Amino acid sequence: MLKIENIKELDGYFFQTYKFEVLKEKIIITNLKEEIKIEILYSENKRMKLIDKIYKQTGLKISLDKMNEKETLAFIQDKGFEKTLWSPIGRAMHDYEMIEDGDRVAVGISGGKDSLTVLNALIRIQKISSIKFEIFPIHIHPIEEGGNYGEIKDYCKKLGIELQVIETSIGESILTNSDLKNPCFMCARVRRGILYKEMQNQNINKLVLGHHKDDIIETFLLNVFYQGNMGVMKPAYISEEYGLKVIRPLAYVEEKETIRYAKKLNLPILHNDCPYEVSDNSKRLKVKKIIEELSKDSPNVRSVMLHSIKNLFA
Repeated sequence: MLKIENIKELDGYFFQTYKFEVLKEKIIITNLKEEIKIEILYSENKRMKLIDKIYKQTGLKISLDKMNEKETLAFIQDKGFEKTLWSPIGRAMHDYEMIEDGDRVAVGISGGKDSLTVLNALIRIQKISSIKFEIFPIHIHPIEEGGNYGEIKDYCKKLGIELQVIETSIGESILTNSDLKNPCFMCARVRRGILYKEMQNQNINKLVLGHHKDDIIETFLLNVFYQGNMGVMKPAYISEEYGLKVIRPLAYVEEKETIRYAKKLNLPILHNDCPYEVSDNSKRLKVKKIIEELSKDSPNVRSVMLHSIKNLFA
C-alpha cells in the first residue's frame, strides 16, 4: 500500500515493472518489461477514480493521507455493499431511532473490522442525511499491548476526524486473575465503564458499538446454553446508571459482510493478541461453529434466529 498526500508524489515512482510520470492533466505509466505506455487522464477533483484505474492497470494500491469530503464519501461507500451493509444499517437505525439532531456520538473503536466499519457507517450517514450530529471516535488501549494504534489514528485523520486514545492497565489485572470465570465479560465491562465516564466528561450522549447480527445471535445462544437465561444484546438501550443511550447500527449486518468490507477497503485492523479470542475452549467460538454448520443447510438461519428473538429487544 502506497500512502500519498497528492498525485504529484507518483512522479518518478517505480512499482514492479512500472514507472510513473505525472504531467499536468495525465499520468503516463510505462511497463518497462513490455515497453508499453499507458496514459490516464485525471483531474484533482476525481482522484479516487484515478486511484482505482491505476490499481486495475498495475495492481498498485494507493491510499490518500488526506481526502476532501467528496473523496471521503466515495471511499467509504465503495461499490457492492448497498444491499448487505448500507441498507440493513439504515433499517436498524430507523427501527430503533438511533441518531437524532444534536446528538454527540461516541464510537467505541477497538481497532477491529467491526468498529472501523461502524465508524465509516456513521460518517457516511453524517454526510448524506439531514441529521446534524457530531462523531467522537474513542479507543481504550491496554498499555500491555504497546502503542500500536498509530495506523488507526492516521486512518481517522484521513477521514477528517480525530481519534481519542485512553490508555489503561486493565489487561494485566484481568488476565492474571484466576478467579474470574468470564474474563472477556469483565474486560468488556471495565472498558465500557471507562468509556461511559469519558463520555460524561465530554457531554456525549450516545455510544455506538460495532456488534453485528452474528454477535447478537451468539450472545443469545451463549446465555441459553451456559447461563440458563434468555438475555439478549439489544440493538439499542439506555444505560440507566450513566443516563446514556447505547446503539448498535450493525445489528442487521452479518459478520461476513464486515469481513468483506474491511478487506475491500484495506482497513487498518489492530490485531488482538488476547488468548481468549482464539482459545479452543472459547464458548463463543463453539457457538459460532454451530451456527456456521447450521447455515450450510439453511443459509438464512441467522436472519431467522434474529427475527425469532426480536420481541426480547423491547
